[in-house]
Amino acid sequence: MTIVLLIIMIGVALGDLLGDVAGGRMPPGLIGILMVLKMPDVLSTIIPLGIFIAVIWGLGRMYRDQEMAVMRASGFNWRMLLRPLFNLIMPVAALLLAMDLFLAPGAASATHQKLEDAFRTAAEWGLQTGRFHVLRGGDLVLYIESVDEDGRTLRNIFIQQRQGDREQVWIAEQGYYYLDKEKGERYLTLENGQITEGGVSTLDFGILNFTRNDLRLPEPERGRKSDDLEARTSREIMFSSDTEEIAEIQWRVSPAIAIIVLGILAIPLSHSAPREGRGGRVVLGILAYSIYANVLYMSRSWVANGELPPWLGIWWVHLLLLIIALLWLQRQGRIVGMG
Repeated sequence: MTIVLLIIMIGVALGDLLGDVAGGRMPPGLIGILMVLKMPDVLSTIIPLGIFIAVIWGLGRMYRDQEMAVMRASGFNWRMLLRPLFNLIMPVAALLLAMDLFLAPGAASATHQKLEDAFRTAAEWGLQTGRFHVLRGGDLVLYIESVDEDGRTLRNIFIQQRQGDREQVWIAEQGYYYLDKEKGERYLTLENGQITEGGVSTLDFGILNFTRNDLRLPEPERGRKSDDLEARTSREIMFSSDTEEIAEIQWRVSPAIAIIVLGILAIPLSHSAPREGRGGRVVLGILAYSIYANVLYMSRSWVANGELPPWLGIWWVHLLLLIIALLWLQRQGRIVGMG
């Protein structure tokens, strides 16, 4: 189940990356390494779902083949399922906890570093000499005649930029990329050039010569504060009083808790009548997981925005689902007379 879900998520992540490349927000040469660096984040999402569906599927077959009926007639009850269930999910929960607390922040930090290095290196950014690069939906066109051996210095640059009904044409002898770490904005620093500006439907043109001029490129990649927060180590934010950092550390712990809660929920959810198929239970499980995940996402935002107290955090979502699962198990036990 995890492999199937991983293939689907890889397709989704690849689509997002290709969209960033097409929009000029990411160098095409980094797609492969960024896909690898995204794996911890992707796995922390799909492994709980994969285990959840697998448990439903496995126990559902025992119900379908009447094995569960024979076991219950022999004195077997739902509490006896907890030990083999925990033998499966506890090692995976420990793996998820280590991955989300340590590996995922390291991967996010490496992603930021790769992008930062690419901003400084035209070769990694994917700029090809002698070719027009269309960015920002055609509002920005960039042409570079050559790139020095250092991969950073650009030679004979041509830029056409459209802003409303005004157009600018930039030409410069040389330039290089520059990234503002504080604001997350990227610039193209041009030296020894000229700007010609005019209206699309008018003849009011102006010419400006410059020794150095910085052109801010559109839509800086990974400029959101939440992206920077994801790259911070768990030790830095573990005992923070900032609501966003509290929400982030609670979010990192959540997959390990969720896999335990979902494993317990899978026991009553897998119960089926003798002639009932397993597909309906799996669909119901996916629906339950979707609601669970979405409420977790909303709670994370509420904690970060200060709408929920940090002590309540997103823990209430796990606790509520756990109580529902245990009450459901008790009810099933009473129905079959083995509670």
